[in-house]
Amino acid sequence: MDQLTAMRTFRRVVELGSFTAAAQGLNLSKAAVSKQVGELEAHLGATLIHRTTRRLSVTEVGHGYFERAVRLLDEFEAAEAEVRHLQAEPSGSLKLSVPNAFSVTQLAATINDLATRYPKLRLNIEASDRFVDLIEEGYDAAVRIRTELPDSTLIARRLCTFPRYVCASPKYLKKYGEPKRPEDLKNHDCIVYTQSPAPFDWAFRTPQGRKTVRVSGTFQSNHGMLLMEPLLAGRGIAMLPIFAVEEHLKKGRVKRLLTEYPSDAVSLHVVYPQNRHLSPKVRVFVDLMAEHFADS
Repeated sequence: MDQLTAMRTFRRVVELGSFTAAAQGLNLSKAAVSKQVGELEAHLGATLIHRTTRRLSVTEVGHGYFERAVRLLDEFEAAEAEVRHLQAEPSGSLKLSVPNAFSVTQLAATINDLATRYPKLRLNIEASDRFVDLIEEGYDAAVRIRTELPDSTLIARRLCTFPRYVCASPKYLKKYGEPKRPEDLKNHDCIVYTQSPAPFDWAFRTPQGRKTVRVSGTFQSNHGMLLMEPLLAGRGIAMLPIFAVEEHLKKGRVKRLLTEYPSDAVSLHVVYPQNRHLSPKVRVFVDLMAEHFADS
């Protein structure tokens, strides 16, 4: 007796309430279905189904066995499906949402590597600081850089963290002076990235504990790339992740301020809708992001 096949047959009989209906659904004869259930009962040493000429009824033992059989069969099918997904070559359209500044400075090599490794993928990438609704707008995954993610039904994989630096250009500092303490920022023109969860509240770690300063300024934007030009031109002070200002720091175009008062770091996440089976195209993107950024 093939026990797995017999369990599947028994399940169909109970679900459909009929040997005849189960036989039709399984493309078997009624006699073959009855034989499989009978062999299963003989193997278990218990009656699972009472049969009469008019109807069948599941025994108490049969009900208990049915519930466990359903769970086992579902798990078995899930394991098979997962293996098939893992073995499948990623293909089709992969629609991604990525943040602007990060995509320009950090993601280009990753995306090119993805396209090279998996030529059957069609990449559709929106570089925007807009917080997209993955499910409503049909995105497969998104890259998000936040101090913390809002609660949602999405799966989020945290890959690494990036420190944020308070910076200003030498031109600005020569004209307006350098803040020495976080509270000095209240007297400075600050360049604000409005896509942050609390854009005007800049938090710092001080010897006295965490301190939040309310800032203001004449230039604000929800687009990270638009903040760089006014920063370099001496329009104000900005708080930005290291990947946005690292090259400018090395070349002396901007100076890091308040080094004794670190600000909250931001974390790099890949988020995607919660599905029972992660599709191959999303899985390879998530894995490649982890490969490229896990050591950052």
